[in-house]
Amino acid sequence: MKFGGTSVGTPQSIANVLQLVQQRRAEDPVVVVSAFSGVTNALVELGNSAPRGAADLGPITLRHRQMLADLRLPGDLLDPLLGELADLTRGMQLVKEASPRAMDLLLSYGERCSARVVAAYFTAQGMPAVAVDAFAAGLRSDSNFGRARPVPDDGRIARAIDEARQTGLPVITGFLAADKHGNITTLGRNGSDYSAALFGNALDVREIQIWTDVDGVMTADPRLVEGTRPIPTMSFGEASELAYYGGKVLHPATILPAMQKNIPVRVLN
Repeated sequence: MKFGGTSVGTPQSIANVLQLVQQRRAEDPVVVVSAFSGVTNALVELGNSAPRGAADLGPITLRHRQMLADLRLPGDLLDPLLGELADLTRGMQLVKEASPRAMDLLLSYGERCSARVVAAYFTAQGMPAVAVDAFAAGLRSDSNFGRARPVPDDGRIARAIDEARQTGLPVITGFLAADKHGNITTLGRNGSDYSAALFGNALDVREIQIWTDVDGVMTADPRLVEGTRPIPTMSFGEASELAYYGGKVLHPATILPAMQKNIPVRVLN
């Protein structure tokens, strides 16, 4: 079950996610989350401004602390990650540079924070959950920072997720992987769909669910065109072509991992 930025962007939406997951708890789901809506863009701006000495962490810190307060979670839950982010930003200011490797590390804090908030909220509401960083769960990639390509899995992902399940329901960071040197990489903007498909492939799941704010794959963007309607089913080839030519419901790379094992992909509101 993958939930994007708008699906975890407010306290109410996170409560909705909890309800959806609870309804499917008997199916032993794995959850993949994006950063809170707007946070990745804010981190990009932070990375662009830090080398010029103009970085302002305030809005990002405030956004996460407010979410913790609204969900009645411990206010210091994210202190370690936000402290690391502040240190990284100061380093960029000192060297007056933001390398691709440093930018991927910077961007990773969005998903890492959201996964911890969502997992902590699930646990506080009586459903034990554990935040899992995708790179710690064995998702490996090349070193093409900013648009990394995954490398084949050898069973390490399934082993890591099985271990995480001993603690609670896994809430995994989308968008992230790590290269063979342990450097954090990103899979390209909006790459959390891709992450969900990669984990679905590695875990041999029954289906991959992409939860969004529209009623599945529509005949057109309902925010732009009136009278749109959902398309009940389409082939992997059709879905891949739609994504490749700019359909925003699915990340273009999402289809291949699902197609390799013939795992259905459902787009749900």
